[in-house]
Amino acid sequence: MAVLRVLSGDETGRVVTLAEERTILGRHPNCQVVLDNAAVSRHHAQILQSHGTFYLEDLRSRNGTFLNGQPLDSRALLNDGDQIRVCDIVVGFQLRDDFPPSSLVLRTDTLTDPDPNSTRETLIRSTAPGTSISDPLMTSDIEEFDTKHVVADSFDDDLSSIIAKVDSSRMASDAIRLGPNSDVKLKAILEISQALRRELELDAVLPKILAVLFGIFPQADEGFILLRDAQTEKMRVKATRARGGNSTDEVAVSMTVVRQVIDSGEALLSRDVLDDSRFKKSTSLPQFKIRAMMCVPLMDARQEAIGVIQIDTRSSDPGFTEEDLDLLVAVASQAGMALENARLHEAVLKQREIERDLEFATQVQLGFLPKERPKVPGYAFADYYEAAMSVGGDYFDYIALPDGRLAIALGDVAGKGMPAALLMARLYASTRFELFTSDDPGEALSRLNKDITGSGIGHRFVTFVVMILEPATGKVVVVNAGHIPPQLRRANGKVEPVAKEESGLPLGIMPEQEYHAVTVQLNPGDTLLAITDGITEAMNDKRQIYGRE
Repeated sequence: MAVLRVLSGDETGRVVTLAEERTILGRHPNCQVVLDNAAVSRHHAQILQSHGTFYLEDLRSRNGTFLNGQPLDSRALLNDGDQIRVCDIVVGFQLRDDFPPSSLVLRTDTLTDPDPNSTRETLIRSTAPGTSISDPLMTSDIEEFDTKHVVADSFDDDLSSIIAKVDSSRMASDAIRLGPNSDVKLKAILEISQALRRELELDAVLPKILAVLFGIFPQADEGFILLRDAQTEKMRVKATRARGGNSTDEVAVSMTVVRQVIDSGEALLSRDVLDDSRFKKSTSLPQFKIRAMMCVPLMDARQEAIGVIQIDTRSSDPGFTEEDLDLLVAVASQAGMALENARLHEAVLKQREIERDLEFATQVQLGFLPKERPKVPGYAFADYYEAAMSVGGDYFDYIALPDGRLAIALGDVAGKGMPAALLMARLYASTRFELFTSDDPGEALSRLNKDITGSGIGHRFVTFVVMILEPATGKVVVVNAGHIPPQLRRANGKVEPVAKEESGLPLGIMPEQEYHAVTVQLNPGDTLLAITDGITEAMNDKRQIYGRE
């Protein structure tokens, strides 16, 4: 096992296990190792693991990464005892586990349980608002699930046959009435808690809930679970069960009962459906010979109903009692938590998949950026790049031309995220092609504009500037396509914009736009600076935008 131990800094003594193939160190909260220091880049460095071998790589951080006191220029092999320095934080790399287990700090992105009295930690806590249940449920709100057919009835709203109502939110925490078989029922509650706690797949949770319920209630003949679809807002039959362990082909759904349970959040018990005149209009209940039923809401973490569980029997002797209803409410409370965990688990898996894709895209995008700065006698080059999101649309490149000139290109794709990054990748290849095939940078930019305009990638534009340096003479040819003008700072401190008036429209707007070059002379001590709007739109410690002044 490999670990990192913080040797100096605010968290001296902290130990992090390197359990993943990729561990990112940086200031951003999504890093595996978060270093809370303003001098640290958001994604500063990374440790890669391959078949038990570990490598350290700098992620183009602004202050650099040091390995055993030496600046890191490329990916380096990590050995036991190596020291990594990120700004003023020193971290030791160890390949052995020779420290007390109590000192381990395992990063699992845990969040404290919302209960202030609880010491439990969970992987994630839901913060999304619950589904509204204010709209009445209609028969059309029931959708077919797989091959199961739903027969829906609509009855009078007066539920005179329902002889018991229980507030499910209260019963989830209050004592449960238990009869002579209390030990059996308590054991069943423990069993369902353990069984559901182990299930994280939603499709596996629902049938298991019904299977356990049929073990608790031997008089039950049929049961089903309805859940509200988060996207369509319609109730769907998600699981059914009949006595004998098989799924039933048809389930009788009383929309009056379902609507009442969902809207009120109360559990309902009817001991004898057929003896009640209010159910005489029903055609499905007599057809399915239902005599007694229990229907309870499934509540989410915000105590809002997300579905129902219904258990019914074809015999009124023995039917269901109030103790049975209390027990079903307790089970439904456990089931609601299991469903919440399953949904959160699915959300975590999807988020991890997205993050993996973004990590891959980030690595691909960084691969388009220069690995090193040009080495030209008499000139010094500096650059800094950091995406506002995991991936972005800012682009720069150093391009050594065949005739000895050096092109410095800088662009900013409108927008952020993956679409901007994809256009940036295209811009990288097209820019090199046009500059290699044309001696005139203005003509090269005009052709590049036609390529971007006709690319069919949507209504996106690119502000762009290219500077062609002739090292022997110090002349720089500048062509601007709607970008922030480069700033030329003379040795005497005077600053002047370059190609401000001669700037054309950004790339991708007008296919026939022509671009014109401006030539400036660099003298010893002069500096030519090109930036994107990420600099001008940055804020100081008072949250004031720097601007262009």
